[in-house]
Amino acid sequence: MDSGSLHHEINLALPDLHEETKRAVMEHLTDIIGVRNREDLLFVEPDDIKPFLTPIQSRRLVQVFRKVESGSSNNPKEPETTCSTTVQVPLQGNSLCSAQASGQLPSTQPNVSNTSWISNFSVPWEKMPTRLSQALASGGMAHPEDRRIMIRTVVEGINRAACGEVARAIVSKYPATFADKTAEGEQLGCGYYSLLKQLKTRVEHVNRDNVSSRIQQPRKRSTRENNEGDVAIKRGRSELDSYGCINWQPTTLPEGETTETLETKRQTMSTVFRSAGPQAIETTDVNTYMSLTYIYQRHMLNSWPAPTLCEVQEHWPFLFTKRGLCTHFHTLADIEVETRLSEALLTKGRRILNFFQSQRLQWNKEIEHLLRECDSAKLNHNQIATAAILLLMKYFQEKEDSIFILADAFSTKMSVEREMTLPITPRVIALGNNFMSASRWMISLEGKVFYEPEQMHDFASTLAVFFASYYVFNLEFFVRINPDMGTKCPAKLGTSRKTGRVVKRKVTSISPRITTFLQRLSEFEWRTSN
Repeated sequence: MDSGSLHHEINLALPDLHEETKRAVMEHLTDIIGVRNREDLLFVEPDDIKPFLTPIQSRRLVQVFRKVESGSSNNPKEPETTCSTTVQVPLQGNSLCSAQASGQLPSTQPNVSNTSWISNFSVPWEKMPTRLSQALASGGMAHPEDRRIMIRTVVEGINRAACGEVARAIVSKYPATFADKTAEGEQLGCGYYSLLKQLKTRVEHVNRDNVSSRIQQPRKRSTRENNEGDVAIKRGRSELDSYGCINWQPTTLPEGETTETLETKRQTMSTVFRSAGPQAIETTDVNTYMSLTYIYQRHMLNSWPAPTLCEVQEHWPFLFTKRGLCTHFHTLADIEVETRLSEALLTKGRRILNFFQSQRLQWNKEIEHLLRECDSAKLNHNQIATAAILLLMKYFQEKEDSIFILADAFSTKMSVEREMTLPITPRVIALGNNFMSASRWMISLEGKVFYEPEQMHDFASTLAVFFASYYVFNLEFFVRINPDMGTKCPAKLGTSRKTGRVVKRKVTSISPRITTFLQRLSEFEWRTSN
């Protein structure tokens, strides 16, 4: 199926969808889901495109796919317009913000007679090792060696284009054995990316001497792509800004509130901050006012052109306290970010450190130097968490200064801003002789220190403020560990570490480097626990 037809059908269902998201959905449908012709669109489900679209957008697109396909033999029809309402919230000083609310679209079942080839493909489980059969029956994880045998057996009957459907079918049948998930059972990405990657790698290995199997048609570049330079200029809010948020721009004022009463509460909080300082965030009245004015805060943060953080601080000073920011993030994403990160660093930090310490011969000099530093003293919780983050950054070949800046242990906000040139993007400023010995931290944004050590009692709370600031203030990730779509990382181009040339970054639902690391970590823990 040519990209022009697929792009047209996405436009029919979602004309206002951001162009970058459209391209990501198209590549995901063709490369991962395996759409090759119009008939394949009948079998696309909302869950297949869940990483890129909201539930309503997914259902709308799937409905159009099925209508277009069912009517392709006759005259194609435009999708019926569903009843929608636009809710507008006028707030002082900025333009109106609007959001559309639509009812759930009815699902249309595909024609049973048009079954895809996957329904006829059967994985020969009877050829698998006994140990793997026992794992499938008990719901346990597959031994790495058994998993590789299964991969080789499956690849004997498929080609590269079929890998996506096969991987999804296997994980759907045996999620406990093959799904990508954390030790706590949380699904990573689509759940079958690591299995898909292994299948494709094996297919490429089998076909390494078959030149014809590696010939691909060049992708046609659109006029817009040809006209775009290497640097994309952001002209407004996009899908990336609201990614991961469930309450990015609320449209309904709190009961009993008006624009005037919200403005009055904002002014009251500014007065309280000037008289009582940031510690007033701990009072019940300020917390209640911050909760009631959430819609007002989001209106300013989401406005375009975007306000500077100094302007935001002038209007909402309590948003620049740890509690104010984390409470706002909880409303924004429904995640207790400080609690979640504290638990994760406490349970996973030691596991990551053990993983690196137990395989010293595999690592480069930078990792080995950091491990020797960890061996020289008994580590507390803060140091274990710091070591885990630094080891991961070195493993993924990220520079320390992409997140951390080191400053003197007795530095103050004024001295740091006066003596250092702080970057525009967020940084964790560690106060100490080195990152491992630091016991106090600051957070800088837009070249200024906004969160001081008195607000953050440990490394986990510091990391929570650092992480939450990206979402609350609509910032974009610059750490290259993240995949391009499905996160707040917007870049489509990147610099190759091998050649130094600017290359196009491949769109993936989860970074292959992360899945590879998680697979190695899981295999290590499996070996050491048995």
